[in-house]
Amino acid sequence: MVLARAGYRVDIAADGLEAVLKLGVNEYDVIVLDLMMPNLDGFTFISTFAKNEPERLRKIIVTSAASPAVIRERMEGVPFRVLPKPFDIGELVTQVRSCIDAQR
Repeated sequence: MVLARAGYRVDIAADGLEAVLKLGVNEYDVIVLDLMMPNLDGFTFISTFAKNEPERLRKIIVTSAASPAVIRERMEGVPFRVLPKPFDIGELVTQVRSCIDAQR
């Protein structure tokens, strides 16, 4: 809702499998991803893209209650942004804007 109010078109997926299916059909400027998703967790989701479509990883913002250090250690060398929970809503909007700007 916050991103929609900020003027972004937003799509949602109920779980990791639905997200993968949507990514097979649609192109997104940014993917905001929680690591703890049902049916396909965020680590597996990111690993799949790291192998098959590494350019898409620059579009991912990971949200998680795990420490950024733990996330980086587990996903060493994979280029994505981390937004630790709990996060400030304004920081989410800033990260999305920054992610889009970095692609231009």
